Amino acid sequence: MNKLANIGMMFLVGVVVTMSGCGKQTTPANSAPLVKTIVIGEEISENKHSFSGTVHGYFEAPLSFQVGGRIVERYVQSGQRVTAGEALFKLDSKDAEEQVNTAEGAVISAQAAYNLADSTLARYRSLHDIHAISDLAMDQTQSQYEVASAQLQQAQAALSRAQNNLDFTTLRANRDGVIGSTSYEVGQVVSAGMPVALMVDDSQKEVHISLTEKQYGEYSVGMPCTVTFWALPHVQVKGIIKEKAASPTAGIGTYDVKVSLEDCPTNVTIGMTAQVSIENKMNTNRIEVPLTAMAGQKEQPSVWIVKDGKVSLVAVKVGKYGENSIEIIEGLKQGDRIVIAGTNKLSDGEEVRI
Repeated sequence: MNKLANIGMMFLVGVVVTMSGCGKQTTPANSAPLVKTIVIGEEISENKHSFSGTVHGYFEAPLSFQVGGRIVERYVQSGQRVTAGEALFKLDSKDAEEQVNTAEGAVISAQAAYNLADSTLARYRSLHDIHAISDLAMDQTQSQYEVASAQLQQAQAALSRAQNNLDFTTLRANRDGVIGSTSYEVGQVVSAGMPVALMVDDSQKEVHISLTEKQYGEYSVGMPCTVTFWALPHVQVKGIIKEKAASPTAGIGTYDVKVSLEDCPTNVTIGMTAQVSIENKMNTNRIEVPLTAMAGQKEQPSVWIVKDGKVSLVAVKVGKYGENSIEIIEGLKQGDRIVIAGTNKLSDGEEVRI
């Protein structure tokens, strides 16, 4: 019995010692939470934005026939360089040639009638001067001459139109440049005014980008840009915002913006993908902070400020939201150090490590 009692006492003492040991906790040398901070004004904000776009010529316009017909000749391919006046496409001109022949015959006939009326008028004037014919006969001859003259002018105008229509059966380049694209092949019938080819003047180049409604007001014509190209990673070109569309693109809701390129290398070609970086300098005092810096409730946004190693929660007034940032209108100033990571484990007045 004594042996069993001794064993029981030893077990009880062991349990007490073990429980006593569990009650002791080791305090870390520094238990202050570790946070990541930035100083307002020292970090790069999202004032600089990048937009994807495509390289275009500064002048681009569709070319179309002024008359309809069936295409019988195609002289160019997409991407081909052409000069002003060079033939690009040709329509079947048989009908137009017949119209010219008919108009030429009408002019010959009208010219003969006019010549006869002119000589008759000259003779009758001589006779009228010596009172050999009546005033009525003279007036009739004058009227016949005027009719013949008008008919000749009409015939000549008809011939001019017929010749123009014949010329219009050949589509020509209206300037030096590159054929950006073509829409028709030989054998197809095209109506007057339908785009057949895209004429691109690539002597100067520009990049077309799109801005959302929120971004539209942040950028103005004349702002400088930096442009890079996906296919030419080592090429960087200066640009400037040249033009902003006054209204959004129908069905899309974005605004088209044109960025002209300065001293663009020749290896930058039409259709290349470009990246346009624009620094918004419209408000140099604007403060933006990362979205991760925001604390508090939606009704009262707040930010943790670090001062003398301790944090304090400061209410702020917010403005526009960026992709990864938010504008602070009130509550912060340049030089404030704020917490941008670890905000969910802080309490007011708590010491922190940075």
